[in-house]
Amino acid sequence: MVVLGMILVVAALALLAIPMARVPGEARAAKEDLTEAKDALADGHLSRARELVASARDHVDTAQGRVNGFGSDAWDVVPMAGTAVEDARHLVDALDEATSVAEIGVDLYPVTAGPHATLFRHKQIDEATLQQVIEGGLRAAGHLAAAETALQEVQGTTPLVGTMLAARRDEAAAKVDPLAETVDDLAPMLERLPDAFGFDGERNYLIALLNPAELRYSGGATLKFAPLSFDQGKVDLGKSLQPTGDPTMVTPVSWRPVPFNRFHHPGRNLLTSATFAPSWSVSGEELLRAWGKVRHQREDGVIAVDVVALAQLLDVTGPIEVAGYGELTSANLVHTLIGNYDQYYPDPTVQDALSDELIPAFESKFFGGGDFVAKAESLASAADSRHFALYFRDRTVQEGFAALGLDGDLTEPQGDYIGAFTQNTNGSKVDYYQRRSIALHVELQTDGSARDAVEVVVDNDTPPYAVPEPDPQSWYFTRWAGLAMGVFVPRTAQLEHSSVLGEPADLHLRKFYDQAFVAPKMLLPPSSKGRFDMRYRVADAATIDDDGELTYRLAYDPQGTVRPQSVTVELQLPEGYTAKSLPSGWSADGRMVTFPIQELSTSQEWEIVGEPSD
Repeated sequence: MVVLGMILVVAALALLAIPMARVPGEARAAKEDLTEAKDALADGHLSRARELVASARDHVDTAQGRVNGFGSDAWDVVPMAGTAVEDARHLVDALDEATSVAEIGVDLYPVTAGPHATLFRHKQIDEATLQQVIEGGLRAAGHLAAAETALQEVQGTTPLVGTMLAARRDEAAAKVDPLAETVDDLAPMLERLPDAFGFDGERNYLIALLNPAELRYSGGATLKFAPLSFDQGKVDLGKSLQPTGDPTMVTPVSWRPVPFNRFHHPGRNLLTSATFAPSWSVSGEELLRAWGKVRHQREDGVIAVDVVALAQLLDVTGPIEVAGYGELTSANLVHTLIGNYDQYYPDPTVQDALSDELIPAFESKFFGGGDFVAKAESLASAADSRHFALYFRDRTVQEGFAALGLDGDLTEPQGDYIGAFTQNTNGSKVDYYQRRSIALHVELQTDGSARDAVEVVVDNDTPPYAVPEPDPQSWYFTRWAGLAMGVFVPRTAQLEHSSVLGEPADLHLRKFYDQAFVAPKMLLPPSSKGRFDMRYRVADAATIDDDGELTYRLAYDPQGTVRPQSVTVELQLPEGYTAKSLPSGWSADGRMVTFPIQELSTSQEWEIVGEPSD
């Protein structure tokens, strides 16, 4: 009778387990639907996206019924099995919340990005639609936070199935956690958007068009300016201005520096000298302070965009016609505007007058024709490669756009860091031709410190000098490259040795917020290369856990150059260590971990884990 009783109990539990066994299939189907819905929405197929999200909701509701039904309740009281049931419930809860976010997305798509979108039409932001978007974003933030909490409740400790449940948790968390963090950072900014768009009073911004043929650490030199205002959501783009056409803009003035900005030169400076700092939260504020002194106007923010970003935007909008230039396309715009000064000899400023119609032409293309999601994605891609940046004096708004990676600031490193930039010192335009490479060698120590060696090579890869007079080694037509090479490393780095052009140099690391830097100067003849080498120590390049595992983190930032710079990294793990996990693109050979030379135009953050090999 005892044996019969046990058989009946096992049989009953097996029958009750049938609903639980179907849960993974429902969850998998919901996940596949959501992935397809995302792709459909990206392709503009709203009706298909709606169908897929609705299907995902059906699968999730079915899964919820099964993990919370009578069968699962029975398993809940069985030792060990109960933990697995609770884990399954938390996973389904997280999927439920993610589906709610997708539902909000397909509801908002028609008013923000569809062919009949009401958010922005005829240079006017619709306040009611904006409020709908804000409320939807805040609801999405709540659902993502709930999904994050549900995933944190998954223990993944049950024998046999615990490993699988933990893997599902970690897979979901890898997608949910950064998204939840970003949206959480965005929430305060969403509430400030009506004010930023002038619904609480007119807001004025300064568009700065940048020329990467003459570099600053922040990107290109300021080529042209245009005022942009929002008044009750109505957009008004003013007449473009350029320093060469206005004597007040080439008169040196003094302005109050941004605190701790090592790149603010004391005394009176030109407006075009305001953007020397590599982070736009600093250069943007410096530019606005200088602008206020020159133009006696107070602006609320800066929109910095260079000609490379404009060329990418033409891939979305199509070509534009500009008087004096003809048809400008994504293929010829950069060369036409900043790569062909010789044709304007002897007066290259003639081109400045020709470009007066450039910003109005882009205004017509950008604010007309729809496709605002594609245009925003193009600018976001440009921001990733530091060709586009936004700075707002409203700190809440600024923090929100920073969460989206649109602030143009250097990465805040959590370990090691490298960034190489150049700043033009002779008013030349040869940075258009510049090629640059960075080679970083890291010897990691068992205490988490590192001995780093970096080599930066600048190739002044110019064509022959083309005008009929001696090369003056400066100004528009020269082929000589005058530059200050800024090499940025972790703030805690300790310099051991440096050399410039093969000769030892007595340099010192100076602080810039989260980084330290050196800025050796060079004057490179045409078709020559300049090399800078530096050895230094980083005390906290890696962290160590209780099992002796080392986690090395390296962040890299590019400069907004015409040609992306090349990067290669060699990491030598300590004696007795091997690589446990590597980022995509990295390889290991014994203790040596390598990132092969590649052109990198976007910021990167890598994490390499080494474990004792004994």
